[in-house]
Amino acid sequence: MFFKLFNTAKFNKLKKIALLLLALLLLSSQLPHLITWFVPLSNQGKVHSQLYLPAAASADNPAPLLVFLGGSEGGMNLTNDRNAAERQAYLDAGFALLVVGYFGLPGIPSGLDRIELGGVLDAIEHTRSNPAINAEKLSVLGVSKGAELALLLASRSTQISTVVAVVASDVVFGSPEWYSTSSSWSWQGQAITFVPFNLHSALALMQGNIRQGYEIALQNQQAYQQALIPVQRMQADVLLVSGTADELWPSSEMSDRIIQRLQQHQYPYQYQHLKIAGGGHSGLVRQYQSEIIAFLATSQR
Repeated sequence: MFFKLFNTAKFNKLKKIALLLLALLLLSSQLPHLITWFVPLSNQGKVHSQLYLPAAASADNPAPLLVFLGGSEGGMNLTNDRNAAERQAYLDAGFALLVVGYFGLPGIPSGLDRIELGGVLDAIEHTRSNPAINAEKLSVLGVSKGAELALLLASRSTQISTVVAVVASDVVFGSPEWYSTSSSWSWQGQAITFVPFNLHSALALMQGNIRQGYEIALQNQQAYQQALIPVQRMQADVLLVSGTADELWPSSEMSDRIIQRLQQHQYPYQYQHLKIAGGGHSGLVRQYQSEIIAFLATSQR
């Protein structure tokens, strides 16, 4: 009798432990969602920007506008003194240069989480009202997450006539913030559908295999199809620049898929993919600046 009671007590204890572990497992699976839900968003729709005008720009000689969008490093690195020569090359080519910081600076979102596209577009529209700017000629140059953003903006704004996307993605990915299972971007207050990181991709990321983490996430075909950037809606010339040895995400493969979709939709504007054999994720925008400027100049004639 005692033995039976002991076994029953032991079974009940094990049952409680199992239920507790199950509850913890369920909670942990939802924990990122809960954290995202409770992490407050602040300053959504606000950006920083800095405009540089070529010496000859005036109301009588307005310059075409080039908008520069950096990547997941945040801030506005192109405004730093060490990048003065890179900035000047765009100015010497006759472009007015608008550098936009969309997170990671005081007064704007602190992290790359559900950034409101409308805030970036508002900053661009405000700049286009400058009499020294040719409002009919608008180019956007984005790098990495900034390239993702540039393609999203051009798919929603018919004002953008040229897009240069360096080491771009063809889908919206989730926010890279550690707590987040949310989108990197939002539109009119609604998060944009994204490809999430599952457990396997998250493990690869934590082990430092960043590209593998993205590749695993992209295997979710349903999420991939839902998160595709609608590049076929753009009304812009497109230059894609990628490196075949990109160590952060498969930018060459994703850029190839962008080209394929443009072809499938009989895209009426010019498009080109400059694929750099052995190129990595960083440095291409500077290394191939002359090619980028040549494409911009041809597109904006």
